[in-house]
Amino acid sequence: MNDTLIKLGYPLTLVKEYKHWCLLFRPKQITLGSLVLVCKEDTIEFSRISSASFEEYTKILPIIEEKLKFLFNYDKINHLMLMMNDPHVHFHIIPRYANSKNFNGYIFQDLGWPTIPDFSQDNQIPSNIFNQVLQFISVSFNDCKIPSIKKYNRVYTTGVFDLFHPGHLNIIKQSKEIAHYLIVGISTDELVWHCKNKRPIIPFEERKKIISSIIYVDEVVPQFDKDKQAAVNKYKIDAITVGDDWKGRYPPVSCKVIYFPYTKFVSSTSMRENIQSGKTIDTP
Repeated sequence: MNDTLIKLGYPLTLVKEYKHWCLLFRPKQITLGSLVLVCKEDTIEFSRISSASFEEYTKILPIIEEKLKFLFNYDKINHLMLMMNDPHVHFHIIPRYANSKNFNGYIFQDLGWPTIPDFSQDNQIPSNIFNQVLQFISVSFNDCKIPSIKKYNRVYTTGVFDLFHPGHLNIIKQSKEIAHYLIVGISTDELVWHCKNKRPIIPFEERKKIISSIIYVDEVVPQFDKDKQAAVNKYKIDAITVGDDWKGRYPPVSCKVIYFPYTKFVSSTSMRENIQSGKTIDTP
């Protein structure tokens, strides 16, 4: 083991160990999921690593990108070879995000976006979040089962979310309680018109901003149609959550469907009707 590996926290930050390389969780998280790939050989020039190390590197790289894309859905990814303060051959692997990312309630920023990563600033994450992200990445790279602290890896829930109310918040919060990564599908204006023959009061882009700002939500995607199985396939969903008023009429899908209690006495439809009629909204 060379000094660069030790300085970067090995073995405590180890994500996966290969024959010639070690993949480490970067001690300073410039962005969510920042990693370092360090060559085990005692060399300070990339051109001087062994052919075996180089061959393994070419095989590791697409796996890293695929895994990080699956886990965090980055917008771009940067591979940086610096080797100034830490001389042995290594790459900083930095997922890049156009928007902030939520992991278990902690908001990660990409402060350098859309330019080069800003190494002078990092996300000051508490130790429990640091360990949770490290474990989350490690189990994926080592093909382990996701830890039982959350029952499902990727959960999907959908809605129009027009006139946002407590019922919406309840199902989103309950969904995050069972999900490592919560994806919320928002019906587009066109889909609402097609299904209900009316336009939502709040346009799609504004509804998207509202849902994106909720701490429990990891990703927001547009829902263009009601093909739930297509969404399961596209986003690699393990479970879908929905109100129990859908029991017996939800379309069949290949993943688990979780039914949460429907929040009574409040809905966007009733709120719209009350607003249009000038009535106050009464709840027990």
